[in-house]
Amino acid sequence: MSPAVVVPAVTTVERSAEGNEEAGAVRNNHRRAVRLCLVPGLAIGAVIGVVLAAVGLPVYVAAVVFVVVAAGVMAVLWQRAPGAVLRAVGARPSHEADRPRLHNLVDGLCATMGLPQPSICVVDSPVPNAMAVGRDPGSATLVVTSALDHSLTLVELEGVLAHELVHIKRHDTVLAAVAVSVSAPLSLFTGVPRAAERVHSRVGSGREFAADQRAAAVVRYPAGIGSALAAMLDGPDRSAPWPPGRGRTAALTRWLWIDPMVGTPSSLSMEGNLDDTRVRAEAQTLY
Repeated sequence: MSPAVVVPAVTTVERSAEGNEEAGAVRNNHRRAVRLCLVPGLAIGAVIGVVLAAVGLPVYVAAVVFVVVAAGVMAVLWQRAPGAVLRAVGARPSHEADRPRLHNLVDGLCATMGLPQPSICVVDSPVPNAMAVGRDPGSATLVVTSALDHSLTLVELEGVLAHELVHIKRHDTVLAAVAVSVSAPLSLFTGVPRAAERVHSRVGSGREFAADQRAAAVVRYPAGIGSALAAMLDGPDRSAPWPPGRGRTAALTRWLWIDPMVGTPSSLSMEGNLDDTRVRAEAQTLY
């Protein structure tokens, strides 16, 4: 058999395996997000159901109320979590006339990746960074800081945007938004730092590292991702307040950003953390 026949067959198998892996990631993210939404729904529904039963209402009435409340809380979290995150960080819509390079790159990458164009929002911050949230690709929002566009070269910016679009394609965004919203009330008892680490655990350790690798297969110049991470690490504003916005919800978004290490001491040991920006920048030099 000639090589011309063999190569397409191998490519088809590889693409099929990649498609299966992506579909599995989407299902897994949805299952985990549903479970996260269900926990507070069950807790609130149980409390109300017990109270109703205690005051003398029939058990079946308390049970119905329990189910309705649990389902309602779950639905509200699922629908409103992304918006809550966007409001917390102070995101506002970006207009193409103001940032044509940014919007043009997103258009091209979406066409390459088979994605609908997400909404694009900007957060005022001197720190170059980006994240994405949304229930699905059709409702996703890509968030960039005001410093991102002018701080990176075209190739570097393309790498950052491809990284975030990978999160959108894999539906990482719904799990991320729900994890932050569910963890915000708990931070009252555990403190913000511990709650932020809980968000990191819920969205998945290694999530940013994996998105780097997948984005490198999409962009024209894979080295741009590592170069972008290195530029972020060498930026003059890494001691600026981070994450942007006020309140507990904003503070818990740290592990949703492509560079989650802003504001942390450079001497802090992150051994074993694949999402550490320094680790990922070094890993990109190997490709």
